[in-house]
Amino acid sequence: MKVRFLPACLFLLALILCSGCSQPHGGSSGSLPGTQTMTAGSTVPPTPVAISIRATPDRYIPLMSSTVGIRLEPEFSPTIPVIYTWTASYGHFVSWNSTDPRVVIHNATVRTVEPSIYWSYPPQDMGREKPPVRVRLVVETERVTHGGRGTVGYSELFIGWEGNDTAVVRA
Repeated sequence: MKVRFLPACLFLLALILCSGCSQPHGGSSGSLPGTQTMTAGSTVPPTPVAISIRATPDRYIPLMSSTVGIRLEPEFSPTIPVIYTWTASYGHFVSWNSTDPRVVIHNATVRTVEPSIYWSYPPQDMGREKPPVRVRLVVETERVTHGGRGTVGYSELFIGWEGNDTAVVRA
């Protein structure tokens, strides 16, 4: 009895395999090769944008009076409202604007709509050995009506140490 169903199963399997799309994934008959056409209800996420992080100054120690840390800015100009999530493996972030004397110290993770932030470390850690630092930036769209967010892009920056106390931005 199993032998009679084998040809029928093979035929059905061949139909299923051959009934796939005739267009490349995400494409339509008018699309250029390698492009994706997004439609309502599509689950294909957009390709993340290349973002880099500009850091100034490239050396920092908490004794510097000219700055509260290493200023970090994404080299990216959004065309829609976005949220910047900064994460550091060591140290903390600081919000400061030279026209506003208020300095706000954050934790090792901060979400903000402002593109620039400062990275620093506790002055009480001076003289101690500190770990290498990985700073990660994730740029997301604001929450949309259906409750989701989309990652626009991300970047990482590494900070090492010269001696025990001078933080040095690594390329």
